[in-house]
Amino acid sequence: MNSKTRTAWTFMAPMLLVLILVAVWPLGRTIWFSFTDANINDLSVTKFVGLENYFGEYGLFANPNYTDGFFASDWGLSILNTLKFSIVSVTLETLLGLGVAMLLNQNFKGRTFVRTAVLVPWAIPTIVSAKMWGWMLHDQFGIINQWLV
Repeated sequence: MNSKTRTAWTFMAPMLLVLILVAVWPLGRTIWFSFTDANINDLSVTKFVGLENYFGEYGLFANPNYTDGFFASDWGLSILNTLKFSIVSVTLETLLGLGVAMLLNQNFKGRTFVRTAVLVPWAIPTIVSAKMWGWMLHDQFGIINQWLV
């Protein structure tokens, strides 16, 4: 390993550690809890139950209310409903967005005002966030600079 690669890994190590702590650890713990009888009110007392939460009487793939088929379980119906909702909402949002874009592309009286009215709510959060970060990182009176000093 050459020195540039070593330096790159040295600079990336803190970020990777934070990523593991913030993303990988909770995901792994959630997967572990899926194999136990964990209760959200008391996670300190758990018993390993294996695949019972998946294939048991009340498991994810259990079929208590329906006769047969993949979409017959509650989980399967949830997946089907999510797919239906996604397809309908994405289609409607795309068509409405395309319609508004085509409308704003036409020449009409007040077009500049309408374009501004449409774009300002989209742009404001980004501007506010950028300004706040600018204030926090300001070299003379920023709060993050004060902490670092």
